Amino acid sequence: MILHYDHIDSTNRVAKDLIAEGTPSGTIVRAAAQSAGKGQYGRVFESPQGGLYFSLVLEPDLPLDQSPLITLATGLACLRVLEGQFSLSPLIKWPNDIYLAGKKVAGILCENVIKPGLDGPTATVIVGVGMNANNQVSDFADEIQPLITTLFEHLHHRIDLDVLLADLTRAIVGQVTRLKHERAIVLTEWQQADLLMGRSVVYLHDSRSLTGTGLGVTAQGTYRIREDSGLEHQVIGGQLRLSSA
Repeated sequence: MILHYDHIDSTNRVAKDLIAEGTPSGTIVRAAAQSAGKGQYGRVFESPQGGLYFSLVLEPDLPLDQSPLITLATGLACLRVLEGQFSLSPLIKWPNDIYLAGKKVAGILCENVIKPGLDGPTATVIVGVGMNANNQVSDFADEIQPLITTLFEHLHHRIDLDVLLADLTRAIVGQVTRLKHERAIVLTEWQQADLLMGRSVVYLHDSRSLTGTGLGVTAQGTYRIREDSGLEHQVIGGQLRLSSA
């Protein structure tokens, strides 16, 4: 089931309301534009006309403590579609951004709706994806234009967003399903597209700041950073970026 809106505040918000009403796994909420698209850490994800903005409701057969891996699997799914359909060479910035030529082209926000169960709590996962597709950089606010790109800027033609939606949702379901029996392979493939691997990074969380070298993800989805002293850290949450950004 696909619910399409011309303009709403947030597809993730609508999906959360639908889950409360009992919507089945596989439901897709799509918007042509959002006024309050949700980004990481409560930030607004700017969503002008021309992009692809959707939320996919999933009930994955995974332990609750593995739910952070769904963000990584979704990133890998987006990467595979951009590679396979458009011959592009994207990279993934942990945990939830897709980059083309050093600039952000898509963002991911996964949210859990926890439900009690006889065998313990389970999670319905909202997989939110926003991809800059048929819009142009000039459609975005001046302050973020140097940081972002769009598929149109690279392909120089508009693409069929219905086809892109179908390809992305199919790929997301496939990669999330792989986590059950092929988690190590999925993470290895993710590492091969890691924007931060081997590069100087800065990690910020509350008042904490950490500078070091990116070493990739752990089996739990946390990110490894090695300080110049050799001390290694595993981080989750907060902001991680290239030190030159």
